[in-house]
Amino acid sequence: MTITDQKFKLVDGVFNPSEALDILNAFLDKKINFHKLQRLSIIEKNCDDDTPHLYDRIDELIKSKEALKQTILDAKIEGFNLQIEGDIQITLVKNKLS
Repeated sequence: MTITDQKFKLVDGVFNPSEALDILNAFLDKKINFHKLQRLSIIEKNCDDDTPHLYDRIDELIKSKEALKQTILDAKIEGFNLQIEGDIQITLVKNKLS
């Protein structure tokens, strides 16, 4: 297997404010729920583990969601569409347990 970095374009286009809000909210909601489920799973295994890094990441994503909502509202009020470009880069990292 050849190990290389890979980049994928997830979003690329111009969207009206309503479409942009739908796209970005869906993504952020999935990320927030992913971290909440991770936190719940960890806490169920060890009730003493308060997972501060996950709380911080969830808070960060919620703040980003609110800031994006305001940006999109401003764009709507001013009569702008939004160009959204979203790439994801994947790098294979050796599992520490292997």
